[in-house]
Amino acid sequence: MKLYQFTFKPLSSITKIPDAQTIFGAICAIIRFTKGEDELQRYLDSFDDQPLFVHSSMFGEGLLPMAKVGLISITDKNKNIFSLPPHKQLQYATDLKKYKGLKYISLDVFKDYVLDGQFDDLRKAIDEDKITATEEIVSSKETLILKSQLLVHNSKPIIEDSIKDDRKLFYEENVYLSSNVCIYVKTDDIDYVKSIFQYFPYLGIGNRVSVGKNCYEMIDVKEIEPFVHQTDYRMLLSKCISDEFDLDESNYMIDSSTYRGSKYYSSNMIGRINKFVEGSYMKVKQDQEYYGKVIRVSNDKQIYHYGIGFVL
Repeated sequence: MKLYQFTFKPLSSITKIPDAQTIFGAICAIIRFTKGEDELQRYLDSFDDQPLFVHSSMFGEGLLPMAKVGLISITDKNKNIFSLPPHKQLQYATDLKKYKGLKYISLDVFKDYVLDGQFDDLRKAIDEDKITATEEIVSSKETLILKSQLLVHNSKPIIEDSIKDDRKLFYEENVYLSSNVCIYVKTDDIDYVKSIFQYFPYLGIGNRVSVGKNCYEMIDVKEIEPFVHQTDYRMLLSKCISDEFDLDESNYMIDSSTYRGSKYYSSNMIGRINKFVEGSYMKVKQDQEYYGKVIRVSNDKQIYHYGIGFVL
């Protein structure tokens, strides 16, 4: 399959940047509304053999998740801090905070350092200010900035002949993006993917679409040359369910979250599922276009979990 980058312009505030599972849900809804149930089933069944396409989570334009690899080990931290005089130890500990909470890297940093596991060189480049580590982003240039606003609402139920003023508070978080966002896709039929993604301005990705949130407009599609890997490690760009990794040699985090099935399909079934998260740096057993699979949970009708681990 060929590798593509889809670029989107946010048309509204968002509740959060969607992951691959949320995008998968939006894709299924669009296919069902615009192409019918039979075509939706064809899309879902394609994951049993050769998927019509696989996609990543969404990221800021030019950004990828930070690899889940510690740039400095606990042993090195202790060795360095105890080699310093007491009056300099606090400053050293303060300087280490720049490594904490890093969530994203720019695409050029990925190519230069992460692709082939040059994490010692990455740490040195940050220490020497060759690249910056600010606003949770490691980059050599200005990048996406998220601005969040917490809104507090009062709601008052309308009850006839009631004199009780029963007001309730609820909270809603708005996220504003300062630049475009991207989804990476692998497919042999780019026109099919375009025919689905063109509906994101109207049907959105995620919840709160009915009040105008989480809507995106597709503004650009470009093919990307395949990345050449010199190691057996791959960084995940979507949450993944797979046994195709050497876990003893991998660096990863696991997301364990509850899920609620669609009322339309599953009568609101609730369960829990575990996935490797974006940025997990996995040693693979063999080179593949993607890892993992779509997991089916049966409850009269099928519930589908997008466990495809997208890699560049």
